[in-house]
Amino acid sequence: MENSLKSVENGLKSIENTLAVKILRGSFFLVLALIASYVPRVLGLPGEQAQKTADIAATLALFMQGVIWANIIIGYYIQRYVSSHAADGSSVTTFKAIGVVARLTVWIILGVVALGSRDIQIRPLLTGLGIGGLAIALAVQNILGDLFAAISIVIDKPFVVGDAISVENYRGKVESIGLKTTRVRSESGEQIIFSNGELLKSKIRNYSR
Repeated sequence: MENSLKSVENGLKSIENTLAVKILRGSFFLVLALIASYVPRVLGLPGEQAQKTADIAATLALFMQGVIWANIIIGYYIQRYVSSHAADGSSVTTFKAIGVVARLTVWIILGVVALGSRDIQIRPLLTGLGIGGLAIALAVQNILGDLFAAISIVIDKPFVVGDAISVENYRGKVESIGLKTTRVRSESGEQIIFSNGELLKSKIRNYSR
């Protein structure tokens, strides 16, 4: 009896973790978009302004729904990849970085489509976003530097998770390679955290090679 209950419980958990169920559970804004589209007609609200306002609300709801669905889908496949490649820390880091880029790309595309559907001129907006993006990039250049350094570490592989390395006066075994930092467990037991950007600027001795 207990085994059958456990099997049923495990089956329900596996169903809850499927992509289709997650997408269905994250479809709240789709319902809002449908409601916003038909409210003026159902309530019989007069004038084009009411319908125009409803259309704008529906567009915003659809944009949010697209963002949520993109996060669910990308997060689902990242989680599957991480669970099946947990031992390969460098590949996991690469996949997570690709996930961040994919999310940003989808958000930008959805934003452009939403603005275009409302007959908003996109070219002047893109020019302004380019200037604003340059200012933001200058403000967070250290974070972006660490991100690109993480990608360089993963691609060039001066070390991988599990290698014994020394950096300056610090020596230990690489535990994880993140998007911003690399964590090393020293021989005396404490964890040493290096910024990826600063780590690549240092001379690294890899004793595992």
